[in-house]
Order: sequence, then C-alpha cells, then structure tokens
Amino acid sequence: MKHINKMLGAGVLALALTVTGCSAGGGGNTQSTADSSKGAGDSATLPTTAWTEADYAAVKDGGTLTLAVDQLPDNWNTLQVDGNVKAAAQITDPTTGGPVRNTADGGWEINKDYATDVKLASEDPQVVEVKLNPNAVWEDGTPVTYKDYEATIKANNGSNKDYQIVGDNVFKDIESVTKEDTDFNFKITFKNKNADWPSILGGSTAGSSQTAVLPAAIASDVKAFNEGYKSKPLPSNGPFKVGNVDTAGQVVTLVPNDKWWGQKPKLEKIIMKVISRDGLAQAYANKELDAMSIGTSKDNYETAKKRTDGAVQQSGGLTWNHVTMNGSKGPLADVKVRQAVGRAVDRDTISASRLAPIGAPVASQNSYIFMPGQKGYEDNATAVIGFDTAKSEELLKEAGYTKAADGTQEKDGAKLELTYTLDANNPVSEQIFKQIQANLKVVGITLKNNTVPEDKFFSDYVLKSNFELTGFAWSGTAYPIAGTESIFYPVDAGQNFSGVTDPKLGEMWAAANAELDPAKRLALANDIDKAIFAVTPVIPLTPTPNTYGVKTGLVNYGAAQFQSIDWTTVGFKS
Repeated sequence: MKHINKMLGAGVLALALTVTGCSAGGGGNTQSTADSSKGAGDSATLPTTAWTEADYAAVKDGGTLTLAVDQLPDNWNTLQVDGNVKAAAQITDPTTGGPVRNTADGGWEINKDYATDVKLASEDPQVVEVKLNPNAVWEDGTPVTYKDYEATIKANNGSNKDYQIVGDNVFKDIESVTKEDTDFNFKITFKNKNADWPSILGGSTAGSSQTAVLPAAIASDVKAFNEGYKSKPLPSNGPFKVGNVDTAGQVVTLVPNDKWWGQKPKLEKIIMKVISRDGLAQAYANKELDAMSIGTSKDNYETAKKRTDGAVQQSGGLTWNHVTMNGSKGPLADVKVRQAVGRAVDRDTISASRLAPIGAPVASQNSYIFMPGQKGYEDNATAVIGFDTAKSEELLKEAGYTKAADGTQEKDGAKLELTYTLDANNPVSEQIFKQIQANLKVVGITLKNNTVPEDKFFSDYVLKSNFELTGFAWSGTAYPIAGTESIFYPVDAGQNFSGVTDPKLGEMWAAANAELDPAKRLALANDIDKAIFAVTPVIPLTPTPNTYGVKTGLVNYGAAQFQSIDWTTVGFKS
C-alpha cells in the first residue's frame, strides 16, 4: 500500500509490485549500501536499500529508462478499488507525490517539494498540521491546496458508500480538515487517534505509490472518482507526466512535467511496457529493459546474473505471498476446514523452494501484519496452521468428514474437492499450485486447477471473490498496522476477498490505531494477528526480498524495502 496494500501475481513478487509505521515500522538492517555488485543474499540480514546511490550532480542529463509492468491500469486512480494493483502504482509513481516520503530505515520525512512543514501538533485531540509548498501545482498549473486534501479524505473515509474505495484505513478516523491562514496551510483533526497518520500523506515505497491526493474536482465527484480515469491518466503533480498511452502496443511513456516546480528530473523519458512474466528475463537479457524485478524465479535470477553489463541487487522486502480462501460459501465456510487446509500445506518447503534458488535467507511468513525482521514481528502462525498432516485430518474429522477407501475425504456422500484459481503464464504460480495440490492430496483433499488469463486474474476473479482458493501477494510500506485492516475487517471491506472476519477485530484495530505508545501498540497489533489466525482466512506462505537485475550505471533505482524513489535523481551515472 503506500498505506494501502497492493496486489501482485504470485510469481512476480517484485516486478509488478500493495500495508503502511511510525515507530512500528522499519526493523531489520537499516544500513544503506551503494555496492550493487555485491551478490544477492551474501548475509542473513539484507540491507533495506540496495540500489546504487549517487548525488544529483553525478547523474547525467538525459537518457531513457525502460521498465516492465504486468498490465496497463484497469483504473488510473489507485485509490479506487480497480486501480489497486501494483502495475498502476508503478506506472503512476513518477507522476505523484505528497508531503511525506519514506526513509531507508522505515521512518518518514517531510518531502520539501510538497510541504514546508508536517507535524503532530497535538495528541489529545490528535491534530496534524500541514503547511503545503505554495509552488506545488497540478499538471494544468492549478495550485495544490487544502481543498484537494479535504476532498480526498472525505472521498476515502467510507461515509459515502458510492465511492468504490480500496479502504478507509486512517481516513475514517478523521473528524475534519480545516483551513488556517492560507489555502496552503491546514489542520487535520482526528475523532479517533491513529498513529499511522503519515501514511495518507504520501510515503510511497520504491515505486509502489498510491495516490496521496486527488484534485478536489475529481475527489468530490463520485462518478469521476470511480469511472473518470479508467482509460486516461490522472493529472500529474509529480516530476513526470504521462506523455502517451499506447493501448495497442501496451506501452506507457512518461515525460518530464513542464509544470514541475522542483529539481529538474535527470531522465528525458521513462517507458513502462507490458511484458509477460515468462518473457521478462529474456527481455532483460536482450537489453530491452534497464531493470527487472526477479521475484522468486530461479530462471530469472540465473538469467539476470549472466547479463555482463548488469548486477543483481537484493534488499529486505515487504511482499508476502499466500493462499486466500473464500470462506463465504462451500466447504471453506467451516473454519475447521480452512485450518485443516493450512495444516496440510508444507509452508517451509514452499518457502525454501522459492527463496534458496535466488540466494535469499529462507523463512516462512508467520504474521499477517509484520514482516520478518520488522519490529513487532512474532510467529503467530505455527500454533494454528503449523504443518501437521495428522492434525489436519483430525480437524477434517471434527468438521464431519471421513476418509473413504480411496483415501479421499467425504461428507454426506460428496468428496472434498476444492478449486484453486491462478493466473496464466506464471511459472511460480503454477509451481506453488502443484506443491499445494500434492500437500492436500496426502490428507485426502482434491485440489483442481482453474487457470485464467493473467490480465483478467485480478479484475474478474480476485476483486470479485470469484474463487475458492487463490494465490497472489500483498505488498506495502512501513505502515503495517492500520494498513492491513481492510484485508481482514470488516467482512465487506474492499480488500477482504476471503469473506471471513471476526466482529471483535473492529474494536481491536480501533484500540491499536489509537495507541501512540510504540511498545503498547505492537502488543495490541499482535493480539489482532492472533485473532485473525483464529479464523484463518489466509494461509501466509513466503516473505520475499526485493531482488532486482539492474543495468550497470543506473542509479537511485532498484531494490529497496522502504525508501521512496526520488524520481528527479533517477538516471545514469555520468
């Protein structure tokens, strides 16, 4: 999420890359390194930023950066539910920004291009003061003012159900936005405290930006918000703007924004082209791309290492892939069946098969909220879904199933058969499916394959909860507590595709969000994590580092866990 989670196809955990901390974020090794020639996974603790850093003056003027994305946006408004996919965020990241940006250690700082001051002025009531940079304008020259933030917050706070929002995290806790002495200075007053307030003011993570603010005219118009930008880009308030969208060729070209008021961007052009996952590594090897996200593909990793004018970078990550179970109907409506499926899946073996071949430290994801190495991370998974086939069969028996002579589970004369929906042309998704299929067969569950077109996977299946089981990845930034709420609560939240929740989670999240003491807040977050595991809507599988192949000479872009990209400094070394 910048602060909203974004979705990834399971096999492209870094290519197409969307949860959002204050002191709760960060963790792990906060060292930043400029040595991109270092082999991936040389140590058990990965840096949070692994791209080659260079001062602005050391970057040459001009040049074209060519990158790959999974698809063209289904909606260019990343605050609208159809726009909540990594490709849309990746394409629009150079065109958007806000008063806050993430630092390498998972904290935040003021982005001086957009604000001269941002501060928590009062804790009780909670009041945030923002002083916007009066030079900031939209693509047409209209100033960015408090009215834009007021309208954006109102659109996303959940009060008007006609807005098809991704989630109301943080927004719903805001009482008002009020102008101070000028249109550029305003206060955000909270009716409920929320420690993740910086997440709604920017803070994109390494090219996964969710729009921080919309023009008031768009945000205040339901139709414009939902449908107005399905086929055209939003107005830019960043250093780049969309110059051309070639829908036939599946290419988006970004060019410098001539109304940009800040430091002039070094690049002359950024090209984002749609490349299928199975063709990604070869495109990089053929020098058609300047960088690629390797994900967890051994073939991609080996191919990237062979490029003579490139290097592999690896940093900590915020992405975790999983199996989401649709508990709204069928056998999976029974929590015992969901937990039986979880117990049957050998998550450690799946993680080893994904991470060892790319030289990464091997670990399974054992939290819904925090990443391994992140402050607050605890193993809350093993007690509920730790690999145990005997326990799996015991749970199925408690759910009313018996094992037939052929070894399959039956209930009321019907065999326990489930269907797993996965995206086409994704070898990692295919491999994970086969591993889970084999695991479930051991306990008597038949798992069938439903492979669907990759460009329809999210829009027609995931977003509509049109599946029994499916797999993709969640990825986010440094704000993991408030940011994960809409995945698990309420049952009809824009990102809760499982159709499962626990009513008490609402009060638990309200308490955690309102707790400004870091240690107490982490404890409350882990109580939430345990409560989610108790209903088991999702089986977390593998935490994935950011692993990139990057052309030699490309600077200030590549593998990073938290750090926002400064697109004015991205380019090629002089």
